[in-house]
Amino acid sequence: MRVVFLNRYFFPDHSATAQILSDLAFHLADRGEEVEVITSRQLYDDPVATLPRRECVRGVNVHRLSASRFGRHSLLGRGLDYASFYAASAAKLLSVARKGDVVVVKTDPPMLSVLASVLAPLKRYRTVNWLHDVYPE
Repeated sequence: MRVVFLNRYFFPDHSATAQILSDLAFHLADRGEEVEVITSRQLYDDPVATLPRRECVRGVNVHRLSASRFGRHSLLGRGLDYASFYAASAAKLLSVARKGDVVVVKTDPPMLSVLASVLAPLKRYRTVNWLHDVYPE
């Protein structure tokens, strides 16, 4: 079984969703599972940081996406950042996911699981929506 995770942040980021995802991804890779992560090239606390596009970290294949960086200061900027990440995620998910994969989608950005679910019939993967917290912002 191959597991593909989709979330905006991943190791070395220290945000809550990144840490929990990193712990599980590394654990599965240590057990011999094939693990892919689709994430951004950004760090939550350092919006100017640019992480490598592709790397293998502790047995996890990481695909990092470029997206806009308007930031969390305005609703419009945040919306544009989400939209650019959704578009990049769709393209990368179509190229990475395969028939029979389990695609685990976290909640950053919100509604990312809807995108993954819409694409699932095209690639014939299974989707898991991994919810932690729902923030009203």
